[in-house]
Amino acid sequence: MTQIASHPMPAVPDPIPGGGGIPTTLSVPALHAQLPVIRMLTEVVAMHGGCTLDQVSDLKLAVDQVCTLLIEAAAPATEITCRFHKDHDVFRIEVTATTIERWRPAPDSLEWRILELLADTLSANEEPEPTGKAAKSTVELSIGMPA
Repeated sequence: MTQIASHPMPAVPDPIPGGGGIPTTLSVPALHAQLPVIRMLTEVVAMHGGCTLDQVSDLKLAVDQVCTLLIEAAAPATEITCRFHKDHDVFRIEVTATTIERWRPAPDSLEWRILELLADTLSANEEPEPTGKAAKSTVELSIGMPA
């Protein structure tokens, strides 16, 4: 008979008072081949952050769609960055890429409406770079955490 010793893990306090956490950031080349890595990290971080299975599925789908849009419009040899952060009772994701083409779907398009249904909040903005040939494009989305 094999015995396994167990050692209790000490509780680690939240680094931010009030239930916040340390953000997780992933930067990968802006290539479609990186989508599985982005989906996998989204799933792991959302589950670790306390999201329900439905929320995890919604977040994976939303992040996949946003990243696909940004990758298709990304400048060559650039990265896409995903930043995940649980802040009190909200789980936030920010996706950023340097884009050279129009990437944002129309507000009344099916793509954008689906993204709005998957997230509690959704916003997108573009900051043109000084050269005027590219822009820093960012999409932020969030969901409320279960009670």
